[in-house]
Amino acid sequence: MLVTRESLSVLLEKNPEQVVGRALVAIFKAGQTEDERSGNTASVFNGVGFSGADARSACITAKYFIKHGKLLDWQIESWIKPAKNGFPRLCKYVKQLDAIAQAKRS
Repeated sequence: MLVTRESLSVLLEKNPEQVVGRALVAIFKAGQTEDERSGNTASVFNGVGFSGADARSACITAKYFIKHGKLLDWQIESWIKPAKNGFPRLCKYVKQLDAIAQAKRS
């Protein structure tokens, strides 16, 4: 299955907590370096992982989901809120999520 902004938006409507949590954890584990994970930052500008603007909240949210298996309402809202393009904020990472999904299928 190809992960697109449209398909991700549909999944977010059905089960936002699990989709946000699992997506952020996938990017956290696959894209963030160990230093970035421990410092909740984006210090290596390599085109993978979280952007500098999202790193702190994304890392904290991913760690919370790993520990508790759920998210708080504000964490979910932060990622499903539409961006200027009309898609949820999480959709800015759709290419990385698709690559992660394709790698898991291989």
